[in-house]
Amino acid sequence: MKAKRIVSILLTGSMLLSLLPVSALAAAPVFDAPAQTTAKKAAPLVQEADASRSTEEEAATRSSRDLDAENGTAESFTIQLNADGTPAGGGDDTHWYYSADSGCWLYNGVFALQPSSEPEAESALKARLFHIGDNAELVRGTVGCETNNYGTIFDGIFQGKVANFRTISNGTFQGSVNNYQTISDGTFQGKVDNDGVISGGIFQGEVYNSSTISDGTFRGPVDNWKTISGGTFQREVDNHGTISNGTFQQPVNNTKTIFGGIFQGKVTNFRTISGGTFEEVVEMNESTEGAKIEGGTFKKGIELNAYYPTITDGLFDGKVSAAEGYPSMLSISGGLFTNAAAVSTISPDNLQITGGYFVSKPTVPEGSVSFTSVSEQDGRTFQVPVNGDWSENNYNELYVPSGSSEQPNIITVKTDTALIDCRAADADVSIMSSVVSNGGNTYEIPVRGYGQIVLETEEPAPPAPPTTGDSDSELDSAFTSGAAALGVVLGTAGLGYLTYICGSSLYLSYVLPDGFIPSTQQELATVLWTTAGKPDPVSTALYTDISADSIELQKAARWCAEQGLLSDHGTTFGADARVTNARIIRAWNSLKKVPVTIQ
Repeated sequence: MKAKRIVSILLTGSMLLSLLPVSALAAAPVFDAPAQTTAKKAAPLVQEADASRSTEEEAATRSSRDLDAENGTAESFTIQLNADGTPAGGGDDTHWYYSADSGCWLYNGVFALQPSSEPEAESALKARLFHIGDNAELVRGTVGCETNNYGTIFDGIFQGKVANFRTISNGTFQGSVNNYQTISDGTFQGKVDNDGVISGGIFQGEVYNSSTISDGTFRGPVDNWKTISGGTFQREVDNHGTISNGTFQQPVNNTKTIFGGIFQGKVTNFRTISGGTFEEVVEMNESTEGAKIEGGTFKKGIELNAYYPTITDGLFDGKVSAAEGYPSMLSISGGLFTNAAAVSTISPDNLQITGGYFVSKPTVPEGSVSFTSVSEQDGRTFQVPVNGDWSENNYNELYVPSGSSEQPNIITVKTDTALIDCRAADADVSIMSSVVSNGGNTYEIPVRGYGQIVLETEEPAPPAPPTTGDSDSELDSAFTSGAAALGVVLGTAGLGYLTYICGSSLYLSYVLPDGFIPSTQQELATVLWTTAGKPDPVSTALYTDISADSIELQKAARWCAEQGLLSDHGTTFGADARVTNARIIRAWNSLKKVPVTIQ
């Protein structure tokens, strides 16, 4: 094995093996999940317990209120109903009042409605109007007439229209509801006009929102004219205001602003998208104000239908395309495009691409926009800015607009190690003097019409020596005990350098099949996939940087990316990218957690 040949500088292979314990030589690695997995799984149980306790406490409070109301104690009252649903009494004028002309009015106290026990009696209150005052609470009963609520509805069934000027915290509402204050929970079967705050509840009918929705489940269509900051929307949403969060399962028509949220259905955008995750195609449609994308993650691409769409930022994992004969303009000044950008159908005079980062070279009209490749000379990777942060994936090559000497395209990269030099490879000249360092291995590089820019970064430091006594160590205990024995023979000073440089290689030679240590991402993917029994990946899509005829290499790469063992870059895998020993160890340990049979 490779590592053994390195160690033979000081010891022969047989001497080295004699220092390792028998268990290290005979026992196969044990693929147990780390201890912290149990703790992470336990956390939701605590949350569920808290939620359960909260529900039980609320139920106990309501039961207490019901009991008080039934016993007529502690300013609590049960209003007995006649067989026709009218109150059996007229009230005491202090806590409540009833008349046929005025209806039933609650002034102060906790109230429950008790229907008559006579056969075929009405189960609901029948009155001209049911009015809940500022200091009144309804905890139980069925209301069969219009309700004006200025107090608190804790529970009940409301068959008629409800106007809420205070608080609804629970109940079932079968008619329409006009909300001017707060709805925190309840089931609403009819239309709801919201001019207050909805922070919870289940809404089965249409909702017209003129104020704020911060949470809730909406099973009917929603017409939003103000603010949606949370909630689950199971039907279509027309947005004329602001969406900053929420989950949208059906199509959304946006004529104002989307700042965030998860959009699982198609989105038609007439105005501005500044954030959010979009799982289906987004249409950029025509509007007088102009359709804009200023941020967000777009998994299935963009269809251009607008007159003058602009893209200034965002992560585009799907294809960005314009239809054949597209007559309008397009401006791209930022964003990360991991899939194809096919805009060759746009007239050269209507196309402006002055910024952005592209994994694949865009397809543009001939003679319109030129692009420069940016890569690291030794295949090391770098990140670029997107959505106000750094790209989640690292790249070893990207394309950027070439700019010019008069109007350079300023790109920003973040490298793993310090940038030593930056060269315009096609001109064979260093442009390092024009690079601006912003600290933390981040650099601004002016692109002035070059065909190729090559980065040269420092060689990464060797991996730090493992800590043998650390229970969270990535190394197997059998190996580390053997390394400790070797340290006793050589002494700390003699072993330090050897352990620092060769320790991880020795470990990998010990644990990996046949002692083979991969040097590229493709070799590592093949080792992991083969060890897992060569399972079929879910996707059949092919990477463009792996030969289409190399079926097993394609499967190995795709499966490792799907399992989160290795990262891809959209349509490319980075097959030839170099991998460090530390990266191999992390991937190997991650494989132990995948539910497959290790071969």
